[in-house]
Amino acid sequence: MKKEAVKTGPAPLGLPFSPALKYGELLFVSGQGPIDKNGKAISGDIKAQTKATLENFKRIMDAAGSSMDCVLQTTIYLKDLAEYSAMNETYSSFFNDPKPARTTIQVGDLLFGMKVEIQGIAYVPDRQKK
Repeated sequence: MKKEAVKTGPAPLGLPFSPALKYGELLFVSGQGPIDKNGKAISGDIKAQTKATLENFKRIMDAAGSSMDCVLQTTIYLKDLAEYSAMNETYSSFFNDPKPARTTIQVGDLLFGMKVEIQGIAYVPDRQKK
């Protein structure tokens, strides 16, 4: 097996990373944030930023031939844990049960003034076996 980059466009500000790497059936999604198609951070409250972040995450899942139902684990970085409930409300709407395993961490700061960043591990279903 070899690792393959999953691309959905250039990384914000030309930063040196892949949005995701596929290795066999596993998919490792880099930290996604509320970044628009021009590489600029979307302003707004935590719900708006979480929604934009997970839409970016979903775009990567689709590009890899997977879906949000195949997400196994996420790590959420929040600038302020006081916004956990509002983030969680939006986050929950993107995942069916059983929800992915998850860790949420408060961080001192995030790039570009973001309030949330989400990374994860998923799998890409083997559609030939269906």
